Amino acid sequence: MTLYEKKEPNTVAAYAIDNYTNEFLTAYPVHCEYRIQPLLQPTLHAHNGYEIYLVLEGTGSYVVGDRLLPLHAGSLTVIHPNVLHRPYHGNSPEFHRYVLALDESYLERLESLCPASGLSISSLLAAAHPDVSHYFLTPQQLLAIQGILAELAQHLAIRDPLYELAVLKNISALLLELLRLQTEAASHDVQRHAPQLIGDVLAYLIGHYQENIQTRELVQRFPVSRSQLFALFKETTGMTIGQFLTEYRLSQAKRLLIASELTVTEVAAATGFGDISHFFHVFKKENGLTPKQYRDAAHRRAGLRQEASAGEGEGHRQLT
Repeated sequence: MTLYEKKEPNTVAAYAIDNYTNEFLTAYPVHCEYRIQPLLQPTLHAHNGYEIYLVLEGTGSYVVGDRLLPLHAGSLTVIHPNVLHRPYHGNSPEFHRYVLALDESYLERLESLCPASGLSISSLLAAAHPDVSHYFLTPQQLLAIQGILAELAQHLAIRDPLYELAVLKNISALLLELLRLQTEAASHDVQRHAPQLIGDVLAYLIGHYQENIQTRELVQRFPVSRSQLFALFKETTGMTIGQFLTEYRLSQAKRLLIASELTVTEVAAATGFGDISHFFHVFKKENGLTPKQYRDAAHRRAGLRQEASAGEGEGHRQLT
């Protein structure tokens, strides 16, 4: 039975506050068991601390917050503190799983061992979703996490003189695995939504091309890492962000040189180049002409077209 199956919790409204588990975690902040019996929890309930649920055999479902999650061999569920939840098993006569209850106080003590990094485990775990994380493990991932939980359960049961160090090692290994899973899941999500993401990035670049755009601003604004942003942008557009900005700014500069009376310095400032010498260098490298030479050549071509058009009009009047 689960912790919260051992004693009838205090019912509040349509769900239960699991005070038994709360009290148990106060005394034993880390508790891990391997269970095979059917699920007996009759109500939605919430308790302090994390609940980590690894299914090895059987099928079912888990209501967590406003989500319904499938349970089967290889599913791993991380339920955050004080979130309503209730597991249901299917028609399997047995339901094999590891259940780990982890009090927040233990994570706080673990964080205190890493003062230089300013580690916040709760923030990292909540980065994907504030209530729950749910994963379908590969065979390799399943073996790794099952091994960690099996060793953890054994150390907690035997409690030899060094068990606290062993528990610390197992919890640290488990957290690293969870954070790797979260990073991989986020990466897959980014890949799946790459076209929309890069479309949004392009729209932002076009809307702000006149400004001094920094990569850190893009990473802060969009849900992607720096390396993912660079790779996805190049894969989607065929060019780097810097190349796109240069090409777009040059196209706008050419338009202003032809259609406006702005000075070359004003054109450079209006198109995001800022530094006039940089503008001259980039413009000449890409076009073979300085901005002034490009403007003069464009005006000459426009004058010639006007003369040709006027000559055609005169010839037409003579014929008629």
